Amino acid sequence: MSNTKAVTPVDAYIGDKIRGYRNKREISQEELGRMLGLSFQQIQKYEKGANRITSSRLQQIAKIFECDVADLLPEQKKGKKIQTLSNLDRVAATRDGMRLIDSFAGIKNDVMRAAVVELARRFSGH
Repeated sequence: MSNTKAVTPVDAYIGDKIRGYRNKREISQEELGRMLGLSFQQIQKYEKGANRITSSRLQQIAKIFECDVADLLPEQKKGKKIQTLSNLDRVAATRDGMRLIDSFAGIKNDVMRAAVVELARRFSGH
């Protein structure tokens, strides 16, 4: 028998998308929870993919973020697996990631930009 509590790729994807929209709008988990009548812990569980989100709740979230429900769902083509978020999407879904992207985009000097990339590469072990 399969574990129905296991995080699925779809649950994780939707959670990452919610976190990304929330961070882009600089809304805390507490604030989003208040808007939805939920605790911040429930928002955390949604974002981690630990709790599944009902379609009506997904509609509420999309309305808050002023996006379509489809924007929160993975694109699926017939016969293909559910896509997972790219590294860029994962970075952009965090507040620090957005600050890093904005700061990196502001570096005009090619040598300095290359130095930042090399530093990140060394820290990551790649």
